[in-house]
Amino acid sequence: VIIGTGSEVGACVEAAAKLTAAGVNTRVVSMPCQELFLAQDESYQKSILPGNVPTLSVEASTVQGWHRFSHAQIALTQFGLSGPGGAVFKHFGFGVDNIEAKGKALVEFYKNAGSVPDLSCRPIFNNVQDDGIG
Repeated sequence: VIIGTGSEVGACVEAAAKLTAAGVNTRVVSMPCQELFLAQDESYQKSILPGNVPTLSVEASTVQGWHRFSHAQIALTQFGLSGPGGAVFKHFGFGVDNIEAKGKALVEFYKNAGSVPDLSCRPIFNNVQDDGIG
């Protein structure tokens, strides 16, 4: 599974087509809003993102938060580069070839590891303390 959020979706679709043609069955999920996805019931979420298949998120913004939905991320980890949009996009790894390569590498990693961890199998804690302050 490849998750795209906006301007990356087109490249994700192209990379998924190349992966599928190479024998790696791949589908793309467009997730422009994590909060809206999380507002859906659990069965819907599992039908879209099973959690136990290699999942790569592609977000032309921060990597923060994507660990909940994907096993690996392509996202910005630095700022300060100027240039033509397409060149900057490619430089940061948002091009079709890099998405395809990272998708192959992710599948190969878990094939060698023997299993894929289920991202939905984790505790979620409420960290707000009932201490009378709020």
